[in-house]
Amino acid sequence: MAAQGYSTAVSRNLIRAAQGMLEHAQPITVLGDFGSQKEMPQKNTDTLVFRRTLPFGATTAGITVGNMTQYQGAPVINAPDFVIGEGVTPNANTISFQDISVTLQNFGVLYKFTSKTELMYEDDVPAEMQKQTGEALAEVLELVRYGVYKAGTSVVYANGSSRAVVNTSISLNRLRQAQRVLDSNRAKKVTQRLAAGVNFGTAPVQPAYVVFHHTDCNADVRNLPNFTRVEEYGSFKPIHDMEIGACEEFRFIASPLLLPFLAAGSATLNGSLSRAGSNVDVYPYLVIGEDAWGSIALKGMSAISPTIIPSNVKNHANPMGLFGYVGASCWYNAVRLNEAWTIRIEAAVSDLS
Repeated sequence: MAAQGYSTAVSRNLIRAAQGMLEHAQPITVLGDFGSQKEMPQKNTDTLVFRRTLPFGATTAGITVGNMTQYQGAPVINAPDFVIGEGVTPNANTISFQDISVTLQNFGVLYKFTSKTELMYEDDVPAEMQKQTGEALAEVLELVRYGVYKAGTSVVYANGSSRAVVNTSISLNRLRQAQRVLDSNRAKKVTQRLAAGVNFGTAPVQPAYVVFHHTDCNADVRNLPNFTRVEEYGSFKPIHDMEIGACEEFRFIASPLLLPFLAAGSATLNGSLSRAGSNVDVYPYLVIGEDAWGSIALKGMSAISPTIIPSNVKNHANPMGLFGYVGASCWYNAVRLNEAWTIRIEAAVSDLS
């Protein structure tokens, strides 16, 4: 005889839980709102493939100039090669593709509560756990993205030629240097981001190179020449709730999750912040063009698998109904798609004390 169980049909409670978790995850997402996004596939391989078309004359090889990859894969076009002789059919060309694969990993957050807590505590503890599940899982995935993105090969230092000597704050000159490289490599300015809300979709934004950085960097960013605070944009619209302003071609988005390389810089502080008091803490500024990286979008009901088990649900592991669970899991990963379209500027921040 068939028995109707809690999971026999999709419960509206689970749907509402997934919706609430995604809503609480939304404000935490900074890096995950940009780049090339793929929705979560089901009943497929554990490896996703991002495919891109290389610009005419471009290659996937890199050329290192100085302390950064300056012309990685830049298109090389010689105009005289395209002259058509009278009555001569020109040589045909082909399109070049590049596939970048990423293997999904399973991430999860789980809370446990007792039946007494659920029945007698003055606050709705399971409901608060649902909220924190969304926030915690979002932070985990943001740190996954950050670990992948900050490991890019294109880097420029605020001073010197290595992280170990950095003791200078961000400067407009270094930003312009980053822009020069991005422009040379045919990087496009960011023109879209993931749309707000729990459903998968994109929204257009005004073209710009986007710079992601830690909130500790805000004071130095605001000291850049001709910096415009977000509240002074006028007809321009912010592209993210965490955006603090703009300078020339750049829009700056801050997050406390984008942690520095602690004590990785110079032993000469030069007025820079050092939490340990010895060497300078080095902060990455991630400067990106369109589709510089990719990830699996944490959007839609298929992206997250919630766990809501009240304490009164009895089974062989909980025969007396003494405890319940709240949690969620998802399959996820991130990948750098083009090393030439993202640059990491490593700089110190001013010690405001």
